[in-house]
This record gives sequence, structure tokens and C-alpha cells, in this order.
Amino acid sequence: MDRYNDFSVEDFVWDDFFRQWTLSPTSETDALWDDWIDANPEMLEKVEQAKAIVLSLRLHEPEIDDSEINQVVKQTVGRITETNEDSARAPRRLVPVFSIPWMQFAASVALIMLMGWAVYSVMIKREEKPELTQQDSAIEHNGAMTEKTNSTSQTIEFALSDGSKISLAPKGRIRYPERFDGERREVFLEGEAFFDIAKDLQHPFLVYANGLVTKVLGTSFRIKAYGNSREVTVEVKTGKVAVFAQSDPHLKEKVADKQLQGVVLTPNQKIIYARNEVKMVKTLVERPEMVVSKAEIPQFEFEDTPASEVFNTIARAYGIDILYDEALLKDCPLTARLDNQTLHDKLSIICKAVESSYEIVDGQVIIHSKGCRN
Repeated sequence: MDRYNDFSVEDFVWDDFFRQWTLSPTSETDALWDDWIDANPEMLEKVEQAKAIVLSLRLHEPEIDDSEINQVVKQTVGRITETNEDSARAPRRLVPVFSIPWMQFAASVALIMLMGWAVYSVMIKREEKPELTQQDSAIEHNGAMTEKTNSTSQTIEFALSDGSKISLAPKGRIRYPERFDGERREVFLEGEAFFDIAKDLQHPFLVYANGLVTKVLGTSFRIKAYGNSREVTVEVKTGKVAVFAQSDPHLKEKVADKQLQGVVLTPNQKIIYARNEVKMVKTLVERPEMVVSKAEIPQFEFEDTPASEVFNTIARAYGIDILYDEALLKDCPLTARLDNQTLHDKLSIICKAVESSYEIVDGQVIIHSKGCRN
């Protein structure tokens, strides 16, 4: 974090890690930035100004070409200069003291936002043409690389040298070494692919896709990272994966560590990474599947069963967390057969029966209830 000690407001505005924290804070990033601000209290004002600007830049502005951007910036800078010169030439008059710094700050913010608009447009244009190239010094390669493109209308399947299996969707493209000889197994993806990774605790497997890094030790998951999309999604089927932005200032440490660091996903969870905003949203997959073996699948037939017990049964079957107030729901009985419904249908039926509702927050199911009327 030491690199932020000399940052200006503009530097913060266009720093990817700062924008990620502003737009999608987590307990990890909150603690990191809070500690840094405590150690550098003189930077608090700059941080607050930059956060306000980042939040305002979330609006999608109309696209303009580079020449128009340059012209508008020149005109704006010229107008601000002319205004300052006119003010210097004008006769002195009484002005409320508070208005002077406010006007200076407003002019600065206007200029920063305009310049940000220009940079934002250029960034979008550049991202529309992604390339499967080495993007950071933390990525190392030993030996020859192979690139495979699926130009067919069907998914193609192939295996890597470590026994991992990849199903590459149509129009997908992936680059990987002929053999994994280093400390890490690293591949680059554009498009969509399903990965079934051979377990190797000493050699983590990493997928780089449109600015997002997915790290696993051995599991199965799907990545969608199309070049013309502003989002990257990772969906976990089995095991655990960790995801983090390639712009993360701690990229090298997270890549090198044999443990899983970053946002950790478990079965039936997914992450949606907004590339332009460097923002991550953790949620559930559209159609969660049960993670227990066939022999362990419950019957989902309940008769006067406390709602708390029903939620626990569903949580175990799907491998997800369901959070609720046990004191409120233990006396809410449920009689129902729920063996053929999807997870979301099951939850809707239960909540309706026990006068509750649910929502998905950070990949977990939150039950809202006021108890049951007797």
C-alpha cells in the first residue's frame, strides 16, 4: 500500500484497486484501506474526493472519439483559465469566505471528471479488443505455448499435460503451455470454457480471463469471458476457487501463495466481475445443483417439520449457507413435498408457507421472518 502515499486525487480515481474498493467493498478491502488511512490521515480528504468522483463516473457517458475528447478538454481548461484571469482583472468585491474554496473544489472536480470521461472512453475502446498475452510480471511461462481456438458450432473437449480437462465453447480461445514445468499451472482464456482441474496442492492452477484471475487447487468450474462483454463470470460446480482482479496491488502474493486468497467461491456460487468498474458481485448460480451423493440426497418430504430443520436440510443438500433466526422459525411447522422443484422454487414455497421471504446476499440465502401466527 506504500505506493498510495504520494497519490493525487486523479491517481486514486483511475487506480483499479481503489475503484474496486469504492464500488464493491468487502471486509478484506475495507480493513486494508482503513488501516492505510489510519496510518496516513493526511490522505483522507483526497480519498473522500476520489470516492465521490468514482461513484459519479459509474454513469455510462456517450462515446466520443479521441479528437473530440482532446478538443473538449482544451476548451474546458481554457475556460477555467479565462475565468481565473477575468476574476483577477475584475474589481474587488466582498465574497462570502466559504464560496472561494468551494468554487475551486468544484472547478477541480469538473475538470477531473471531464478528463476521467476521456480516459474512460479510451479504456472501453481498448478493452473491446482483448488479446491472449502476458499482462503482468507475476505471470511466468516456461517452454512452448499452445493456442487452441474453437471455430466449430460444438463444444470441443481436450486434456492438458497434467490430466486436467477443458470443454471449450464455440468461439472460445485458450492458450496454455505444452507442459506445466513451473510452480504454477497457468492458462489464458477468451470466451467460455468449463474446467475440470486435476488436484495438485503444490501447483495451483490459474486462469487469466479479461482482467480476472481464477485460482484453484483442483476443482471444476465454468468461466465466461467474451471479448465483447464487459462482464466476466465464474461459476463453481465442485470444490473451491479464489478470484481476484489482475490489477490487485497484491497480485504477486496471491498468485504465488499456495493457499486460496481473494474472493472464495464454493459450489453453486458465482462471481460477476464488471471489467469497466473493477467491481465484483458474489451470488448464486441461476440453477443450483445438489452437491451430495445420490445415496445422501434427502427425500424432501416434510410433515409438521420445523422450518429451521427444513432450511438446514436444504443447505446441506446444496452446499450453501442459509441464514435465519432460529428462535423465530423453530415453532413454524411445514408440511410439503419438495423433491422435484428447483432450489429457488423450494425456498419460495417454504417462505410462503411460514410467512417469510428470502434474498441472495454475497452468495448466501438470507431468510427474513417475523415468526408465524399461531
